[in-house]
Amino acid sequence: MFKPGDKLNPYDPAALELPGDEGVQQRLASGTSPMTPELMEKLNDPTQREGLLEMVKQIMKEDAAERERTGETPQQQMLREKREWAQADAKSAQLKIKGNEAFRDGDYKGAFIIYSACMQLSPHEPLYPLNRAAVALKLKMYETAVEDASAALGKGNFNQAKALFRRGQASCFLGEWSKAEKDCEKALTLQPGDRLVVEQIAELKRLRGLPADERDVWVSAQAKTTPGALFGTEGLKRKVEEVLGQSLD
Repeated sequence: MFKPGDKLNPYDPAALELPGDEGVQQRLASGTSPMTPELMEKLNDPTQREGLLEMVKQIMKEDAAERERTGETPQQQMLREKREWAQADAKSAQLKIKGNEAFRDGDYKGAFIIYSACMQLSPHEPLYPLNRAAVALKLKMYETAVEDASAALGKGNFNQAKALFRRGQASCFLGEWSKAEKDCEKALTLQPGDRLVVEQIAELKRLRGLPADERDVWVSAQAKTTPGALFGTEGLKRKVEEVLGQSLD
């Protein structure tokens, strides 16, 4: 997590004008920014780049409207947002400790709620969807685990091996064998000899070797579920709001 005052924080507006090779654009180009994968894909694709520029224009318009409402100068707005981001990151870091404790105690639903709250507070941080993917696997929410691991991978180079492995595990339970093999093999190249990854690859090979009807039976036997099924249509949102002490509307 970036600390308040960290001049390399690419989410901090004050970091946008840093000179030399410490600036955001330089970090994007060199691949050292957490925003690199998603933004670089958009910047390198003419059709996506146009959409990105339109999004930036819209953000600038919204910022101008907010300054008009609050009476702030651009610098005051920047400093306020910086303070708010730092406070949100500090709060999510404290909540993460409780989420980790819940996970260790086997309270997976509680951990899922807490990590969801962390994701609301610090959407730029890859650790929280990565952690929630682990919880989703325990709760047999395999589609959610795939989404969360993919989200973590989209936020930079943080612990890619673990994110790929968790996505590979979830894809296996969903019967998406090729995706699972691809992720696990890539995880193994990043973390050679990892016992759990090696065992997962062996399990995938075993499943692949079964007759098609037996593979179908195996996939059908997996007790897959969803956040809606576990928490109700609005249940998860309400629980996250309780943790945050604020409405998400």
